[in-house]
Amino acid sequence: MKQVGHQVKCLAFAVGLVGLAGCTPPDPPPPRPAAPKAAVAAEPEADPQAAQAARTDGLQGGTLVFEDHFDRAELGADWLGKHAGEWVIDAGEVKPNKVAQEEVRNQGLWLQKPLPDKVRITFKTRSLSRVGDTKCEVFATEPRHEAGYSIIFGGWSNTINTITRLGEHEPRRVVQSDHQRVETGRSYAWTIVRNDHVVRWYIDGKFMIAYPDERPVRGNYFGLNNWATDVRYDDLQVFAL
Repeated sequence: MKQVGHQVKCLAFAVGLVGLAGCTPPDPPPPRPAAPKAAVAAEPEADPQAAQAARTDGLQGGTLVFEDHFDRAELGADWLGKHAGEWVIDAGEVKPNKVAQEEVRNQGLWLQKPLPDKVRITFKTRSLSRVGDTKCEVFATEPRHEAGYSIIFGGWSNTINTITRLGEHEPRRVVQSDHQRVETGRSYAWTIVRNDHVVRWYIDGKFMIAYPDERPVRGNYFGLNNWATDVRYDDLQVFAL
């Protein structure tokens, strides 16, 4: 009996081993998910206008190569308009004379002294119209509207301040985002600087906007301009940098 009992126990133990050998162990648990990475704030894109606003080079110094305070009766040989009498001197300021006529719009009064390639230009403006619309043209390749850069203060009924290249409606024109309106009758001091590939514009010492241009227009004409408003210009100075 002892021998039989021993055989039964051995058989049971063997069966148990076979059962264990035939069982498939369960799959291991899935890996614990990794902790999420901390969110990284995206780097803001550099603001090209802010970079230009921080510049101070070209705002001082240089050699005065031309000035005109319009303290005389006639414009003289330094200035050229398309038609005689379109621009006149009035009480020490120069102004468009026939502002209501279509042919004088954007014709301009062009300085006959060439601009230096690196230059600072300063002058004063007044608009006697609520629509503003004072403007000039710089680095034009010929004395013609939209042959260089147009700089417009209070354009399109005093809604846009802009610098444009070879066309007032060109898609890359730079428009001031925080628009400053032209106040009727107020005198503004303009400063325009270019000593590299950027045209920078200031009013009363405050940066307005800049036009970076990897292929700068290299003309040397400067012009005062007008669409159809009563604007006045005075105290022009040109400095070679």
